Amino acid sequence: MTVEPGKTFNGFQLTKIWEKDLYGRWCLPCPNGIVCGELADRSNREYLFYLYDYSGTLIKKRRLLAGQGPDEIQGGGLDSVWVSPDGKISIMDVGGYVKEMDPQTLEIRTFLKLSNVIPGYESRFAEGRISGTSLEERDGRIVTTFESTGFYVDFTYYLASMTSDFRDFKIVATEQKEKPLTWERLEESKRKGQAKLENLVDYYGQWRIYRIFSVDWKRSVVYLIPDIEKPEIESINLGSKQKQRFSIDIDLNEFTIEREEFDSFFEYATSETSEILKQRMKSILYIPPHAPALMQSMIVGDHLLLVTGKRNWKKGENETLVYHLPELRYEGSFDLPYSNTQKTKWCEPYYINVDRVKKEEDYSWRYEIFKLT
Repeated sequence: MTVEPGKTFNGFQLTKIWEKDLYGRWCLPCPNGIVCGELADRSNREYLFYLYDYSGTLIKKRRLLAGQGPDEIQGGGLDSVWVSPDGKISIMDVGGYVKEMDPQTLEIRTFLKLSNVIPGYESRFAEGRISGTSLEERDGRIVTTFESTGFYVDFTYYLASMTSDFRDFKIVATEQKEKPLTWERLEESKRKGQAKLENLVDYYGQWRIYRIFSVDWKRSVVYLIPDIEKPEIESINLGSKQKQRFSIDIDLNEFTIEREEFDSFFEYATSETSEILKQRMKSILYIPPHAPALMQSMIVGDHLLLVTGKRNWKKGENETLVYHLPELRYEGSFDLPYSNTQKTKWCEPYYINVDRVKKEEDYSWRYEIFKLT
């Protein structure tokens, strides 16, 4: 896949329509407004849910204790919530529960409980989202990934397709992640019997095992990023299951990093580490030789957008390559707001960006919602 340096893509207009600082979790654009969930405090025992209109006015607020009851919730992050085609908010909760939230009343009900034993597949995978993954729903079907039951040993995962009520389950492809260097260093310090285990604090650590893909529903093709370190994407046909891998002509030597940003993340990560873990582990900041090749993918109309690791740290923007589908013809690049937490979400036509913000001695998350037209 070619890249022509200096060729700018001007085919999209990106407009910020909403912004709010919250203590964690998620915000979603819905037909009746913006629905958000945040932690009430650090104990994770209580949640606050809000409904705002698009001008930022608070319409409704609801407080809820954490739990696994039929009208309760215990988790849910930006990667595990989505807006269903019928306008309801769906949440992949802990324990294999799928919850639904009414975006007007903010009431929750349990939709179903998943099992990791699917007829025809035995127990080869866990229907969960331990390490984080994309999830897309359209035309009565869901595409997402599930871990193998031994994911933290073999790093195998499965691209899966199913109906919106989690039936007609089909494995489309088997994929594998590389074992992160941070994991290898931790295991090595365990084998050596060191008094304190070595914990490499990696700015990109979570993203290395996160499964990143986007679905071209028009052509039933998934575009997946196998490894953020490699300038490659993989196309997988949902029907035929045929795979094809493409190399992208980019120079990783241009993908520099900003030490100040890494130091800031290290300060945040160590401040969030419990005292018990601090006594057992020695935290070491890991500085990679360059930024990752690819960070995110999105399908916008007949275009595939690939967000690269080439970043303007001061502006908080990443280079984004644009390819026309289905021929993957390069049409240029533009700068897309990209968070310092690497938490983003595409909910057509909305793009959600989440930045970490320090306020006095604590941190909060700034949710920005853009409309891409």
